Amino acid sequence: MQNNNTTSKKQNFFVTAIGIYICYAVLSMAQIIISQYSSFFQNSWQTDLHGISTVISMMGIGRILTILFAGYFSDKLGRKPVLLIGMVCTVIFFIGLIISTNVIMACIFSLFLGFTNSFGDSAAYPALSEAFPAKSASMNSLVKAAMSLAQFVLPFVVASIPNAKITLWLLVAMIIIDILIVIFSKFAPQSNQKVSNDNSQEPEVTASTTRLTPSMHVDGAALIVLGFTISFTFYVYTQYIPNFGTAVLGLNQNTAASLMSWYAIFSLVSVFVTSVLVTKVKPILLVILYPLISVIFLIALVIAPSPALAKITSAVIGFFAAGGVWQLGLAVLTKYFPQEKGRVTGYYSFSAALTYFVGPFVSSFIINSTAGSVLKVFWIDIVFTIIGVSLAAFVEIRNRKYKFFD
Repeated sequence: MQNNNTTSKKQNFFVTAIGIYICYAVLSMAQIIISQYSSFFQNSWQTDLHGISTVISMMGIGRILTILFAGYFSDKLGRKPVLLIGMVCTVIFFIGLIISTNVIMACIFSLFLGFTNSFGDSAAYPALSEAFPAKSASMNSLVKAAMSLAQFVLPFVVASIPNAKITLWLLVAMIIIDILIVIFSKFAPQSNQKVSNDNSQEPEVTASTTRLTPSMHVDGAALIVLGFTISFTFYVYTQYIPNFGTAVLGLNQNTAASLMSWYAIFSLVSVFVTSVLVTKVKPILLVILYPLISVIFLIALVIAPSPALAKITSAVIGFFAAGGVWQLGLAVLTKYFPQEKGRVTGYYSFSAALTYFVGPFVSSFIINSTAGSVLKVFWIDIVFTIIGVSLAAFVEIRNRKYKFFD
């Protein structure tokens, strides 16, 4: 009888994990659906690429508005209620896009996807860690895998269903079914954060008495800004690569949208490759190498654009910019400041959230239907990626005196 109960609990937690993965698969499609259906929404909202960029930037505003207190609600109200709040916000976002007739309406509803990001992250990752404490890292990495797989599929859906409203209604149905799954699934008891932090900090405190320690004002600030640049690289790329395909390469809309599939499938592959590689190579070295490879291919694409190089670059950005390097930067940051994990993680996540606003907002002043304007947006992406490589190199040079990763 006891064995049956244990199996039942495991099954319940497994269903919880499935609900979370479906939630993030839908979320990942929501994040790029406006850019994938750009022409459709331009017609529906009587706007241009400038207006589309403005709508996309509001997702970042929504995230910024909620990210700093979403974690508090997750701890106080519980993982399930907060996750459900995020999922309901996704439904509001989808229905809002369907009923919007102008950019102002679309901007208002776009805020709700930012809310989803904040509430979802603050509930889903802790919930997985609490349900599967022995393999929390691998269970959390599968969130990224689910997102990459969904972003791989979406361009094929767009090609098959040119009417965005039909796709949006299908996604609404999907997330409502997932809400029911989450409602009837069992979440693990919330862990005592205070106790676990005290235990994990003890060895680090001892170590810090025998060697130099990183400076929050220098190393911490550099890593937090690095979190911004890493996110900027892949987020701006994913939002504007369809425009690059149509305006710069002269591809039809479906072919241009399919460039995202190359990005998505290689980001999925990178999740697993990087998880193995990080056990053999210092994380900070990967944080230098990955963006460096990304920027080399971005520069090549802008200087000598071609359909073949666009596919290769999409694969490279997916693998080296989106497949886990952001998480590696966070791992370095929390290793440097083990006694302030919660605070520095909040800062790091907040810097990434800024990307979702700053990238599209800055681009909205530049981009239009011309090839030159799209290329300017990609040059901005290149500049921020170079800044990220420089910051990572700076952190590694200073790390030599700390020897945290030797």
